[in-house]
Amino acid sequence: MGFKEMVAADISAVFLNPSEFGEIHKLDGNECVCVIYGDSTTARNAALPEGRVTPTGLHGDFVTVCVKASDLGREPKQGTNFTVDGKRYTVDSCTNDMGMLTIVLGAYRMGAPGR
Repeated sequence: MGFKEMVAADISAVFLNPSEFGEIHKLDGNECVCVIYGDSTTARNAALPEGRVTPTGLHGDFVTVCVKASDLGREPKQGTNFTVDGKRYTVDSCTNDMGMLTIVLGAYRMGAPGR
């Protein structure tokens, strides 16, 4: 078994294994085993490079979804809508690393945080 085959096997057997990290969620209408983690505007801005922050007056919820590319069926494009468990987000970015999609999503709203 080569390196690429070992990575492909680890995606399902380790990273997305429901007994380890994986959970079942509905992603854009498809039930998939994935890993989801999120943060708020404040936490996201602290992690971004200097100069790349959420504009003043906009706040939101941000999630990163890791899912097997073949389970989702398509690679979401930047700027398109994407739903996670029925909540609509906008795709900030999507990368495909050896069959694992990492999708960064944002749900923006106007006003003060927590509203």
